[in-house]
Amino acid sequence: MHQRAGSAPAGVAEHEISAHLQDNVDYVNDLIGIGTSWDILAKPFEFGDIKMVSYVTNGFFLTMNMVLILENLQANVVTFKQQHPESFTLDELIDYLNKHIAFVQVQPVPKMADAIRFILSGPLITFLEGFDQALLIDTRIYPMRSITLPTTEHVVRGPHDGFTETMLMNTALIRRRLRDPRLRVELMQIGKRSQTDVSLMYLKDVADPKRVDEIRQRLKSVNSDAMTMGEQELTDLIGKVKWNPYPIVRYTERPDIASAALLEGQIVIVLDTTAEVIIAPVTFFQHLQNPQEYHSYPLVGTYLRWVILASVLVSIFLPGLFLLVNDYPQTVPKELSFFVAQHGDPLPLWAELLVAEIALDMLRLAILNTPSILGSSVSIVAALLFSQFASKIQLLQPEVLVYMGFVVISQYATSSFELGSANQISRMWILGWTAALGPLGFVIGAGSWLLLLIFTRSFGVPYFWPLLPFRWRDGLDDIVMRRPSEDLHGIPDILRRRSKA
Repeated sequence: MHQRAGSAPAGVAEHEISAHLQDNVDYVNDLIGIGTSWDILAKPFEFGDIKMVSYVTNGFFLTMNMVLILENLQANVVTFKQQHPESFTLDELIDYLNKHIAFVQVQPVPKMADAIRFILSGPLITFLEGFDQALLIDTRIYPMRSITLPTTEHVVRGPHDGFTETMLMNTALIRRRLRDPRLRVELMQIGKRSQTDVSLMYLKDVADPKRVDEIRQRLKSVNSDAMTMGEQELTDLIGKVKWNPYPIVRYTERPDIASAALLEGQIVIVLDTTAEVIIAPVTFFQHLQNPQEYHSYPLVGTYLRWVILASVLVSIFLPGLFLLVNDYPQTVPKELSFFVAQHGDPLPLWAELLVAEIALDMLRLAILNTPSILGSSVSIVAALLFSQFASKIQLLQPEVLVYMGFVVISQYATSSFELGSANQISRMWILGWTAALGPLGFVIGAGSWLLLLIFTRSFGVPYFWPLLPFRWRDGLDDIVMRRPSEDLHGIPDILRRRSKA
């Protein structure tokens, strides 16, 4: 697999590969810790009077495959040397090996920085006496888990394969669905120390070239030591995320969603060691889409969209409205009397709502961090605390428990965990303003939330499109309805190409 050069590790960029084998060996052994790091192998060979030293990282190859490759390499180097007894160029050797070594690719590596990076990422790197370039034989097989169900974005029917932590496998899952010759997969490395592989995927004749170039340049300009924390760290850096809680990209574990995004003109970023891919740019309403909609009949899918939209509105505004109504119970019609709390407990109602919010988050984290064998015990304790005892000691009113439970259910009705978390922050923001200023505070909180969405941009795309700027045709109509497949418009207007490639 041909690789593009990335940022070199500190102190390596200026060092050149020497024509003297021992100079290269001394430098590489000292740099990568041969003799100290047991997982990096260095082995000298002498095939047909050609002296060489090969480096490879243990765990990135199968032993029997490596033995067969080395035996094949030895036989071909000896034969080549017999055919060129006087002199030869490295290009001649590479050309011969590419034609005669079975099932692997051989390519030159002219820079020491690239040679070091390849040694640490898996391929077999060989330095030869008399040549100022190294040889790369791509023998690697990355450790990987098998393809399993996505942990989020479940569907009743449809594909059940999900991405893994191996980039090559993830790009293959997308290629399996999009056998389009215009699908581009650009490889680069990010992180001065980690040198993490990143693939930029887009359809050349569909994606806006200016937007592709913008994201490409942002990826190349990332200045970080490592990408050890995966997709969120990369998003923070290329999206310049500060304190806005709303996600400007979409994460997905599903290859079908990533493929559909490419067809709509979006860009997919595949990060090695991460079981999710990044889709950009996105809008607020694209986060509401659920894969189950497209594995249901259009009318059912439309109904699901309305349910999800209603759930989002409930998760943001219900606590604030509940507090507002209970501040003015005399204005509530008899038919809505169930919305009024009946008891006067020691804590003010806004404090009870806040306590319930924090307590439910503590419960969620406890379940997340509890070993599976103890999970049922935590659930039993939580059920006891949040059912009869919380109201019995007058810590929380039954109405507060009911409505906050309904809010949490609504929060997780969308498949985007990031959007649900952002909506939770907005919910607490509106609740705080309502508790402080009453009806005026509710208006200020809701208005500032709306302004935040209006002024948010996802790589130049208005986040609240197609509501603001308003567009019905090929816009809002596709948000509120799951159209039959034959009526789908394809590329959203906001993502259409604005210039030729």
